[in-house]
Amino acid sequence: MKELFSPDLDAIADEEDIAEFRRAFATIGEDHRRILTILLPKLAALQERGDSAAALRLIAEIKQAILREHVPPH
Repeated sequence: MKELFSPDLDAIADEEDIAEFRRAFATIGEDHRRILTILLPKLAALQERGDSAAALRLIAEIKQAILREHVPPH
């Protein structure tokens, strides 16, 4: 019986995710790049520590920072 999860398939998925992230990252503005460049390493560190609550708070902070510039003033 074939394995459901193959390390080779996981590696391919990771490569595809990385390629997709790089394509999207290339399309964003300079301000957003600075925000992500600062906050993504923090997110990775939280993930490595297994601190899901802090990671979710940081994701919310990232979304707020990025979306704030796209919301037209009322």
